[in-house]
Amino acid sequence: MREQYLFDLKKNIWSSTNVVIFIAFLILMLGTFFTALGTKDASMNDMMRAYSEAGDNIQVTVKALNEKKHLTKDEQALLAQKQKQQEYISNISMDYSGLLSPIPMNTVKETDQAILDYAKYNLREAKKGNKNLVLISYKGKEVDNTLLGRKKDVAFYTYLVQHNTMEIPANKVDAPAATYLPYQFLYHLSPLIILAVFLVQLGQLFTSEKRDGTISFMNNLPTGKLRILVARMLTFLTITIPLFLGACLTTYIITGIKFGWGSWQYPLVYSADGKTPSIMTVGHYFAMLCALFLIIVLFLMVLSALVGLISGNFGVNIVVCAVPLVLATKQVLTAGIIAHFTKFLPSSYFDASKVILHETDWSILGIGGGVLVILLWTAVLFGLCVLILRRRERL
Repeated sequence: MREQYLFDLKKNIWSSTNVVIFIAFLILMLGTFFTALGTKDASMNDMMRAYSEAGDNIQVTVKALNEKKHLTKDEQALLAQKQKQQEYISNISMDYSGLLSPIPMNTVKETDQAILDYAKYNLREAKKGNKNLVLISYKGKEVDNTLLGRKKDVAFYTYLVQHNTMEIPANKVDAPAATYLPYQFLYHLSPLIILAVFLVQLGQLFTSEKRDGTISFMNNLPTGKLRILVARMLTFLTITIPLFLGACLTTYIITGIKFGWGSWQYPLVYSADGKTPSIMTVGHYFAMLCALFLIIVLFLMVLSALVGLISGNFGVNIVVCAVPLVLATKQVLTAGIIAHFTKFLPSSYFDASKVILHETDWSILGIGGGVLVILLWTAVLFGLCVLILRRRERL
C-alpha cells in the first residue's frame, strides 16, 4: 500500500485544485480582515457610548422620581436601585473616558474592575429577583437576561481583571491575531462553509479515475482494491489537512503583522451544565476546533469514498456528501421527528463552535460523545466500502 500511496500522492499533490482549495480557505478566513483595512475600529467607543446612554436613561428615571412629592414604598426602592446603578455606570463611564483620553488617566485593570463591580452588583440583584436591572448591550455583545448570564459576566470580567486584559468584542475590526482567528469561527464564518470546501477536494479525488477514464488501469493493478482506496484516503489527509492548517497559519501571520499578535489566553465563557460558568481560552477552543474538524472530515472522506464506489460523477458525489451539511443546520435538527434522534446523528456535531461551547439548540451527547458518534458512523461507512469491494473486487 505504501507504493500506491506514494503514487497517488505524487499524482495529486501538484494539482491546481489544491491551490484553489488553499485560496478558498484563506479568503474565507480573511473575510473580515479585508473589510477592516482602511476602517477605524470603533468598538471601544461603542462600549463607552453604551454605558453613557444607559447612564443618561437612568438619570431620566431618577429625575422623574425626585420630582414626585410623595413616593410609594416601591418607588422609594426603585429610586434607591437606580441611584446605585447610576453610581456604578458613572464610574465605568469615567474609567472608559480616562482610558481612551489622549493621555490615559486610567489603566485597563481599573476599567475592568469597575465593570466587574457592576457585574457583581447585577448578580446579587438577580439572585434577589430584581427585575429592574440595567444590562448593557453593544455591538459585539449580546445580552443574556438569565441568572446564568449574570454569572458568566462575573466570571468573564474576573478573569480579565486577574490577567490585566482588555475586553475584545466580537465586532472589533482590528482584533489581534490570537483572537481574530478563533473569532472568525465563533462569529463570522460558519463551520459548514469550511466543510463544504473540503467536499470539493473529496469529490475531485474520489471521482477522478472514473471521470478521466483511467479506472480500468486502477482495477488492473496487482494489488487489493481496498488498499488502493485506503491509499487514496491517506493522500487526501496528507494534502488537504495541511492546506487547511496552512491557511490558518497564513491568516494568523497576516493579521498578526497588521494588528498585533495578542494572546491565546484570552477567555471565552461557557457553561457545560447550564448552571455554572466556566472559562475556556481561545487557544484551547481553537485546538479543540481543529481536532473536531479532523474527526468530521474523516467521516466526510469515507462517505465520499463510498459514493465514489457507486458513482463516478463529481456532481453526484458533492450533492450526496452535502446532505449531512444540510442536516447539520438548526432548522433541520430541531424539526419534527429528527429532534428526537439528534444526539445519535453525526451532523449534530458539525457546528463545531456550538458543540465545543455547549451552545447547541438541539440535544447532543457532549463533545466526547459526539466524537464517538462520528467515529462509529465512519466505521459503518467504511465497512460498507469493504463489503462493496469484496463483492465486486473493483473500484
